[in-house]
Amino acid sequence: MEYQLREAAASDIPELCRLRLAYFDEEFDSIEPETLSAIRTSLPEYFAAHLGKDCFVFAAASPEGGLLSNVILVVSEKPANPSFPHGRSGYVLGVFTEESARRQGIASALMQMLLEKAKALRLDTVTLSASEMGRGIYEKLGFTVKESHFTEMEWFPA
Repeated sequence: MEYQLREAAASDIPELCRLRLAYFDEEFDSIEPETLSAIRTSLPEYFAAHLGKDCFVFAAASPEGGLLSNVILVVSEKPANPSFPHGRSGYVLGVFTEESARRQGIASALMQMLLEKAKALRLDTVTLSASEMGRGIYEKLGFTVKESHFTEMEWFPA
């Protein structure tokens, strides 16, 4: 299969949204209709506001122009601390390849592009949450399991 690896542009936003929704279809058993509606509204707005600023997406495009795969890097800036002395870190999410394009090294190549971007942005660290399918790819790229004496927690507004 032929494809071109590149950084996504504003013109790719409809395809980025399509891939993100396809990822959700595979990853989640079901999504409430009102939640899905909110996501469909929010995604293009998010990408329009953040793409190329604090969100960087690398994608594989087919010769016809549609996207087959993407990886997303979200950059955040926080007060510096011993874990990120420059105060800049990245989080990888939404690593997804359409089933027909899997097992061709596309996700690995896109992740390498993403990590080069992280170096160029001088990020102190890049983190992700690995699925079992992706864990081997990430370990080959140098990611390690994060051990911490802190307990990760989250809060949801009622």
